[in-house]
Amino acid sequence: MKVFIATGMMLVFSLFLHAQGSQMALQVGDRVPDAFWTSPRNFMVDGKVVRRDMQEFRGKPLVIDFWATFCIPCIKGMPEQERLARLFRGEINIVSVTTDNEKLVSTFYSSERNLIGRDFTSIVDDKALNRLFLHNKIPHLVWIDNQGIVKNTTEGDALTEENIRAVLSGNLSLTPVNYIYPNTVLMMKRNPEGMQSFNLLIKGRIPGISSSTVRSNGPNTGMIIFNHPLRWLYSVLARAEFPWFSDQRFKLDFDDTDGFNNPSLKPDDLWTVDFWVPSRKSAILKKLTLNYLNENSGYSAAVKVINTAVYKLKYSPSKAARQLKTKGGRPANLGFHKGSKLINQPIANLINDIQDCSFVKNPVFDDTKITFLVDLELSEVKDIAALNALLNPYGLSLVADHQELEMLVVSKTDKTN
Repeated sequence: MKVFIATGMMLVFSLFLHAQGSQMALQVGDRVPDAFWTSPRNFMVDGKVVRRDMQEFRGKPLVIDFWATFCIPCIKGMPEQERLARLFRGEINIVSVTTDNEKLVSTFYSSERNLIGRDFTSIVDDKALNRLFLHNKIPHLVWIDNQGIVKNTTEGDALTEENIRAVLSGNLSLTPVNYIYPNTVLMMKRNPEGMQSFNLLIKGRIPGISSSTVRSNGPNTGMIIFNHPLRWLYSVLARAEFPWFSDQRFKLDFDDTDGFNNPSLKPDDLWTVDFWVPSRKSAILKKLTLNYLNENSGYSAAVKVINTAVYKLKYSPSKAARQLKTKGGRPANLGFHKGSKLINQPIANLINDIQDCSFVKNPVFDDTKITFLVDLELSEVKDIAALNALLNPYGLSLVADHQELEMLVVSKTDKTN
């Protein structure tokens, strides 16, 4: 029996799909309709699409795994899921599903991004299953038992050997992931009649909700960010409010930063904010949400001009051993990765790539005066020295400096609950 593979790692952005038509979305405890098994679907097998139903999966536990070709963590998880599929072949079926069309998936299948080669197969160009099993982000797993009952809905990282064995023994016990309707207040399917505003701030992980961000519009305008560190909440709002903001322009004016940054995602230090205002105030929604955090989180963020350590990218044509000016061609930019190239790109895109490097802790500014498009061969770099070693042959260098700069400075307040 063919086992279908998808992905099982977390994705950092949201995917929102809404129920349409007469078929209602299923909940844990519901039985899948007969049409779930009998309706023909588009399966990509060996790089080609064939039409067939899902009758062959009836009678055994089934995992539906929603994924997409743009999901890098999904793709990285495929080899491990292929191992699990082989290990449990004949005992449980794993069916991957994507809304991506045949052309997109075929291109993925034939590319080096496909880490499992001819073992890859998936339902493609799907709408029906996504409507049947609503979810806020991918990868998303739906666990169905051998009687066709929906037993659980989880994030992708729940697809493990331990959990599969628990399914086979009838002992899987995980908190189901709830669907958050993007145009309603938290945990509701519709807004109250006549709602003008609503706000809620919760500290501590809310079980059964993925870590995502929702921006909604309608009669009211809402900003919902759930199960994230407080630093993330402030960052999302600051990016919307201040065009110059980046992670390097975020300064904490206190020493005990672990609770605020929460790099290990400790459940007690995750936060959820749900903030709604009348639509006439939509232009200042992020600003109002930021003020709400300042008033209630125990922290306060404000823009201050301070003398700040920075990096400046400089250009000395006389020191260049390699041509920097583009030779033309199809533009490409995959950042600092092994074998990557920057082709026919503005220097601003190189600045952005540098600032995206995790070891670059200070803001980066362009001091090159370059107006032409550029070509560079890139590779993975792990520190400033390695970065400069890559840039120097092109006459470029990243130089440490200081300057007066607007920064988002966060301080502790006495407004704690």
